[in-house]
Amino acid sequence: MADAPLSPSVVELPGPFEHVLVHTRGLRLHAAVAGDPAAPLIVLLHGSFGGWFDYLDVIAPLAEGGFHVAAVDARGYGLSDKPPAVAGDDLRTAAGDIAGLILALGHDDAVVVGSDTGGSVAWALASAYPERVSALVSVAAAFPSDLRQAMLTRPWSFAWMIARSLVSRAPSSLLTRIPRLGAVAYRRQLLLNTAPGFHSSRRFDDTLQLRRTAARIGRAPAAIVRNNRLLTSAVTPRWASEKVTAPTLLLEPALPAWRHLNALSRARVAGPVEVTGVPGTKNLPQIEDPSGFVTAVLGFLGRHL
Repeated sequence: MADAPLSPSVVELPGPFEHVLVHTRGLRLHAAVAGDPAAPLIVLLHGSFGGWFDYLDVIAPLAEGGFHVAAVDARGYGLSDKPPAVAGDDLRTAAGDIAGLILALGHDDAVVVGSDTGGSVAWALASAYPERVSALVSVAAAFPSDLRQAMLTRPWSFAWMIARSLVSRAPSSLLTRIPRLGAVAYRRQLLLNTAPGFHSSRRFDDTLQLRRTAARIGRAPAAIVRNNRLLTSAVTPRWASEKVTAPTLLLEPALPAWRHLNALSRARVAGPVEVTGVPGTKNLPQIEDPSGFVTAVLGFLGRHL
């Protein structure tokens, strides 16, 4: 028998922030918010296997660094609304949601930080809504068509992403009924995207448990499957050709796969670009080393804002 769906309240975690529902584009997006609303805005976007809580330990430090910070649950996730899927429920929709959220939070633009598929959305937002993005921080992520190109030319470096892309194209109704698929995928994803030294830590176990719990929220599983498709989502020709004008930080590990993607990402940016990593971490530095993540982001923003 399948586990009973859980209430969204299971991810309403306490902390030095406020949980708010932001009304935009006909739905409510949840965000954990901290900092002075008059300060520059930082929007934190999670990946397919996470939620706002992936940034749990960086919200307050970023706010203390002089920013208004919002860690957002994507539509269908956590405490955000979970409307039925419709045609066009894709990267255009996801980017539009965040453009609307920035305005609804009382800002004209924001520093947009995106990890995994949240990074796909952040790149699309910076391309399609340049007036809404004051700076882009891409956390082990890439523009979808660039990632697709890299996967085609170097498939051996992107086996897990290729598998994700193929599986996510199956009907969500089928995937959500396969016993233990989610539990296995969540552990595998966290192992592949974090450094070996993190795997034996209490933080690894806690992160895995929280992510698995969030995946059991009612109506979230289908949204998770759809969100995975954003990783290599098709984009309009106009978006694909638009240069990102915002200062851009590529925050990623020094691994061959990311060095290859670097060239594609750099070519997409017309503004200043920096590349760095957080020592001892892999693709999820905001979870593996929150302090190192905050130092890297605030250092970059101090040089470019």
